[in-house]
Amino acid sequence: MEKEKEMIREVALLFRKEKENILANWLHIIQKNRVLNPQELAICQDGLRKLLEDFIVYLAAGDIAGYLAGNAKIARQIAINDIPYAKFIEMFHFFEDSYSNVLNENIPADNLLAYMSAIDHLHHKTISIVSEEYFKIKDSTVFAMAKLAELKDQETAYHLERTREYSVALAKSLNLDHDFLKSIFQVGPLHDIGKIGIKDKILLKPGKLTPAEYEEMKKHTTIGAEAILSIIGEQKVSRGYLLMAVEIAGSHHEKFDGSGYPLGLKGEDIPLSARIFALADAYDAIVSKRPYKKALTHEEAVKRIREGSGTHFDPEIVGKFLQISDQFQAIYNHYTNHEQKTSGQR
Repeated sequence: MEKEKEMIREVALLFRKEKENILANWLHIIQKNRVLNPQELAICQDGLRKLLEDFIVYLAAGDIAGYLAGNAKIARQIAINDIPYAKFIEMFHFFEDSYSNVLNENIPADNLLAYMSAIDHLHHKTISIVSEEYFKIKDSTVFAMAKLAELKDQETAYHLERTREYSVALAKSLNLDHDFLKSIFQVGPLHDIGKIGIKDKILLKPGKLTPAEYEEMKKHTTIGAEAILSIIGEQKVSRGYLLMAVEIAGSHHEKFDGSGYPLGLKGEDIPLSARIFALADAYDAIVSKRPYKKALTHEEAVKRIREGSGTHFDPEIVGKFLQISDQFQAIYNHYTNHEQKTSGQR
């Protein structure tokens, strides 16, 4: 470890002498490959220079932690300015190309592989940190968007927070992997984002909807799914949180027997994430007070969900819910107590 740290320090000292050449070469490679449009490049130039300067300043002093902290700041800047993540990573990889000649000309050939390995190891740490920071910013934005939809709908307070926690509890009980748990926590709050596209006179109507109004309300599922698909664009996505966001937004009102909407999907044709979220959302709707209904008890919610097994809900998921229903009650009580305390402080 110390030997690797010393090699990185030597490279940082080399970069100090060649800083402007490396930066110019880096920008040339980015422009040549058309990674960024002119506006994006203007935003990123300060970040590129800071990354190179941090490499020199911190790593010449052996301060790897300081360098990585600087990486996180750059990631936040890139995320806030809405530079696509794929472009961010590609820019970083072009950094490696921009200094390759400096290493070839200054490091003995028999040591070159070891030096490059040390830097590559550092770069892996950098990519891990910037990825986490980048998506932390993006996740905050996602949740803010979801809260906007919730405020328009005038749902009960903490509906988004509760349903995401219910969903994670169910996913854990089904022994689903960490990536699934992380994704459903991130995107569960987007389940009703499509309600932004529903007219207020329908969305906020205190009484029962007419059949025509109900048909209009049902469109929030397709509106939400299409909105998220527009973010994905032409990128091929086979897994991950955006794909799950589409699944939940579009399918959380499907029913296990095929009687749900918008597509009338049945059984396991309904994505697992949406089957999980359908139960979580239903539980919260039952135990929460709404303009058109009173809050019902936890026991009544358990009874109704048990009765909906195989019709509304996936029987396997219902079985897990019945085993952990006390966790649902605890989550609801936690946020209810928090809401009461917050209200009392106003």
